[in-house]
Amino acid sequence: MTKLLVVKAHPHVEPSLSLSVGDAFIEAYRESHPDDDVVIRDLYDTTVPPLNDTTMSAWKHQKAGQELTAEEATLLSRHNEWLAEFMAADKYVFINPMYNLFLPAELKQYIDVMAVPHKTFKYTDHGPVGLIGDRKVVHIQAAGSVYHGPEANPMMTKLDFGDAYLRGIFMLFGVKDFQSIFVEGADQDPTKREAIITAAKEQAAQLARKF
Repeated sequence: MTKLLVVKAHPHVEPSLSLSVGDAFIEAYRESHPDDDVVIRDLYDTTVPPLNDTTMSAWKHQKAGQELTAEEATLLSRHNEWLAEFMAADKYVFINPMYNLFLPAELKQYIDVMAVPHKTFKYTDHGPVGLIGDRKVVHIQAAGSVYHGPEANPMMTKLDFGDAYLRGIFMLFGVKDFQSIFVEGADQDPTKREAIITAAKEQAAQLARKF
């Protein structure tokens, strides 16, 4: 069974443009892929396991074949559970608002947990090589200003570090099929808000049907 993993990185402040467009994608995907398994991981609902002193200590002890403390074992178990969920998916959808030209911290932390050598990529004499290149990704991101498209100032496009980072990470993982839906400009021009949302939802539904 094909599995779609939807990663929501939004604090549920209403109204949410990214979540509403994301929900339109999910609805259309379920209608057009009734036999697929859709898993939703909300990063504001369940805390992403951290990369902290305990994590580093646990990896060091594990590599040396030493016994882990109870705290270390519990934390590594959580890391492994989240990674297993990620690895079990065939397709991914990431939904988030732009925060200060980047992704929310929770999504960055999530990516850090997934970027594991010998799982999602490996090091070679010729540089890193991705290990999950057969996957597909859609990134749905909302921003108050316009960063992409024909109406965007080219300098603004360069300031969207979040989409570029996520795209780059999946290039590291070997994934080439990466598409983005940008919900932009509703704050810049509130008179266009409904038109912006409607257009993004239509784009999301169309992409979901063939994703």
